[in-house]
Amino acid sequence: IIVIIGTLIITTVSYVCIFITILHIPSSTSRKKAFSTCSAHLIVVMMFYSTCIYRYIRRAQRGGQDSDKILSFFFSVVTQMLNPYIYSLRNSQVK
Repeated sequence: IIVIIGTLIITTVSYVCIFITILHIPSSTSRKKAFSTCSAHLIVVMMFYSTCIYRYIRRAQRGGQDSDKILSFFFSVVTQMLNPYIYSLRNSQVK
């Protein structure tokens, strides 16, 4: 739990600093491009942390092994498989 929450805090602080820096960019097109880059990564980070936190911080349940397997599969395999697709959404050719 300490590792998950610790890395989440570090990631959150990093994104707050990035967003503050982006807001200081004078050009609106550059700001939009920077937000687009960050949003793709933030989607993947949120997917990973939400499933990971739900899996390891919730109370132990009876008969919850099937749901544990699904959650573990989601944050270890599905998130990694969706990574290229999420990042390709920023590509102008895909748009």
